[in-house]
Amino acid sequence: MPFKLAYGTEAMLPIKVGSPSHRAINFEEVANEEGLRTNLELIKEVRDQAIARMERYKEKTKQHCSKKSWVKNFQVRDLVLRDTEASDPTNTEKLMPRWEGPYKIKQVLRPGTYKLMNFDESEIPNTWHGLRLRKFY
Repeated sequence: MPFKLAYGTEAMLPIKVGSPSHRAINFEEVANEEGLRTNLELIKEVRDQAIARMERYKEKTKQHCSKKSWVKNFQVRDLVLRDTEASDPTNTEKLMPRWEGPYKIKQVLRPGTYKLMNFDESEIPNTWHGLRLRKFY
């Protein structure tokens, strides 16, 4: 496809030129020249189709990736658990607890980003992403 986008026609491998194939047997110089001119006239359409296909691919990739990372919305004073892997990546052994807490949401900085505090109102350092938090009931 990249060769066709650049030169307006499909490439023929050198090994296929010497072997008897339908394309090599039925080759006519005049018809080939006319076909090449037609391909050059239609190259803009082929490029437009390739661009449209790339845009569809990007959109589908974006949709697929955004399905996995939807933002969890918490309110101030909600109780949450924090992912232990996010808080201390060195302490992730097989039988370690996956979540730690509970903590309270102290402040919502923007959708999906939170400041946490302990029950004694002391602030937890750093901000925490909603994907690393879980509602505590």
